[in-house]
Amino acid sequence: MEENRTEPAAPHAGDPSQETAAARGPRGENGPEPVSRQGGAAAAGEPHVFPEPGAAASGGGKQTASGKDGNAAPGGAGPESAVRRRFPTTGDLFAMLGIALGAQALVGLFGLLFSLFAGHGANYNTMEPAALGRLVAALYFVSMAVALGGLLYYRRVRGGRGRWARFSTRGLNPALLLWAFVMMCAVGVVLEPLLALLPELQINVGRGFWTILSLVLFAPVFEELICRGVVLGSLRSRYGVTIAWLVSSLFFGILHGQPVQVVNAFVVGLVLGYVYIATDSLWAAMILHALNNAVAYLMLVTGHANTLLIDLIPGRTLYVAVYVVALAVLVVSGYMMWRALRRMKEAEKNRAGA
Repeated sequence: MEENRTEPAAPHAGDPSQETAAARGPRGENGPEPVSRQGGAAAAGEPHVFPEPGAAASGGGKQTASGKDGNAAPGGAGPESAVRRRFPTTGDLFAMLGIALGAQALVGLFGLLFSLFAGHGANYNTMEPAALGRLVAALYFVSMAVALGGLLYYRRVRGGRGRWARFSTRGLNPALLLWAFVMMCAVGVVLEPLLALLPELQINVGRGFWTILSLVLFAPVFEELICRGVVLGSLRSRYGVTIAWLVSSLFFGILHGQPVQVVNAFVVGLVLGYVYIATDSLWAAMILHALNNAVAYLMLVTGHANTLLIDLIPGRTLYVAVYVVALAVLVVSGYMMWRALRRMKEAEKNRAGA
């Protein structure tokens, strides 16, 4: 990873008046989340969907000699400031991934013991769907709360400071949300040939109110706080927007465990990460995450959890047409995302060198 250093005269990152909604960054499972594999197609978003860096008016706040994350400037003395400048390293990323996966494994072990003592054995599938939904929701909530708490503690010990998550209603751009949802649907269609080669998704999260609550509320909140908040925000403060966007999406994919989820979640994570960076708000990413999981739950309860679009569309010609449109949406929108992120990176460098 290439370090994105800041100069002592860089604007203080904790001052919103020095940043724009497009250019500034956040500061800061294998969970019960089946990932939807059904896609749709639509035209690529309008240009305003991809905000230009500096599009919003910025105030004239006072500059300080602090770093991007509220830490001491590179010229600052003392071991504490040196630790802060090093975070996060590659080792830190592996440690953070270990904390998140370890919390899930530990709480999952308690769930297994509960199932054994309750007489269900080691197979959750013997439980009544509604009861399984309650158990999975409880285990997921506890595991992700432990993971988030552990990551925040580790971040603080390693010198991470400043805001690690941002929320703003100004980021709720309907055009951007619509484009991102269409983009996620297109991802599902384009990835179908690869997903068909991987083992089918094996996960049972139960049914009913608690399953819906887990998928549509708990998962979007905790996963976005962890992956887009803690991980992306920490990475961006040192390496810049592009590396943070890519690595946090990979982190998001690995948390989902099973190969088909890892691949799909990684690409969906790229969309969610871009939306967070562009809007400077986790609300938009959480809403999109919830919509994706709601679609996945509908497919699950209708018996299509592992059904591909090619199996649902009659006629190969129609499927090929849908696939080509989805691929075009993905390529054009992906290129526009990449260009927008490059502009944001340049804007960050310019502010750092000002």
